[in-house]
Amino acid sequence: MLLLLLACEGGGEAPVVRPLAEGAGPEVCAQEPFEQLRIGCLVESAARAGREGDPDRAEAACAALPAGAWLDECHFRAGEELGRAGKVVPALAHCGRAGRFATFCTTHVGWGIPPLEEPLATWLSGVPALPDELEIEAADTLRARWWFNRYFGTGTADPALAQAAPPDELPHARGAWALEAIRLADGDLPAARAAWTAGTVLTGPILGGEGRDRRLGRYDAPFKIAGEDALPRIPTFGGGRRFVGETPDEDLDLALVEGLYFRERTGAAAFRPFLADPRPRVRYTALRCYRTLPSPDAEAVLSAMAQDADPIVAAHVADALKYRTWKGKPNAPGLR
Repeated sequence: MLLLLLACEGGGEAPVVRPLAEGAGPEVCAQEPFEQLRIGCLVESAARAGREGDPDRAEAACAALPAGAWLDECHFRAGEELGRAGKVVPALAHCGRAGRFATFCTTHVGWGIPPLEEPLATWLSGVPALPDELEIEAADTLRARWWFNRYFGTGTADPALAQAAPPDELPHARGAWALEAIRLADGDLPAARAAWTAGTVLTGPILGGEGRDRRLGRYDAPFKIAGEDALPRIPTFGGGRRFVGETPDEDLDLALVEGLYFRERTGAAAFRPFLADPRPRVRYTALRCYRTLPSPDAEAVLSAMAQDADPIVAAHVADALKYRTWKGKPNAPGLR
């Protein structure tokens, strides 16, 4: 991508940015004979330094660039790579200077952080480096990732840890616990809920590494439905977001339904019972999950709900029927 953008910028053939040796600093870029090559080298140097967990070298590489789009790109690449290396605070400092890439950079940092022993407060100390409009969203993403790392893939879903979370972290903690509990209960939502109520620790296989054992699941980018904007949400895995319940009990059910969706083997039928739930946020969540999954009954079920008295339900249904969202890819609902 970098090479293609450089080609467009210069109006010519994409230059070849030579691979940098491990530990190579931005000073090697000064040896490049053309400006485009030097720019490409500096951006790559910043990214390489980020991957190697070296904030000082990443900072030096970006500092060698003039203000403009390539400087923003440099901070974006450095930020996301430092995040993956576990250098959260310097990563956010780069995101705060990434210009139009700041939001994407923050999301990439948040969801790329590996399991670390650092306290959440350490991560949150980097948030003030971000633009004001990003601070709340970034802090929520960091809370979600911190709790995700405490639970998902660990092979242990102890409800006591989440139940003891500070008030401003409780929804994130419930959500992370629910992801692991649903995984360990093999999609048995009542069993997972019973474990929460009884304080039972669920255990099972640990996830990690590559291939099928990666700590991944199914999620969707939130699509906008009229009337839902005013309802509070928190980040879930990747770019997803979920509603926060009006009560702790409702919030737990919302987290468990989201956990079912995250489990890639869960089919659309699992969400049918929740389509008639009397609690609006649970119903909206179940409808969003149901409408994005393949189902031979989807068109009939959704058509029967088309005249629902709840305008948000009706808007969901109209949108789903218009775009036949159950025919799309679950991680990218709709055909828009």
